[in-house]
Amino acid sequence: MLTAEDCHRKASEHLQAAQEASDPNTSQSLRCLSDAWAALAGQIEKDAHTVRQRNADLKQAHQTEPRKANTDTEQIADILRQRLQLNDSDQPRP
Repeated sequence: MLTAEDCHRKASEHLQAAQEASDPNTSQSLRCLSDAWAALAGQIEKDAHTVRQRNADLKQAHQTEPRKANTDTEQIADILRQRLQLNDSDQPRP
């Protein structure tokens, strides 16, 4: 996968080649390529930032929304409460 760092490296290489080129047309073409690589790097960085922000927003929303009760767990807890309740007649007398 192409990273922003890869694109910055390509932009730098093309800019250096443009500076070393003796033909003005070649130099201009290499500068255009350098600009394109730099723009692509910027877009990759922007997209990565957007993804990180979206993930952070989802994580925060998940943490702040109320937990949904597990109905099976609630039913089991109710049954246990009912079975463990002692009637007054079930309790030993002193």
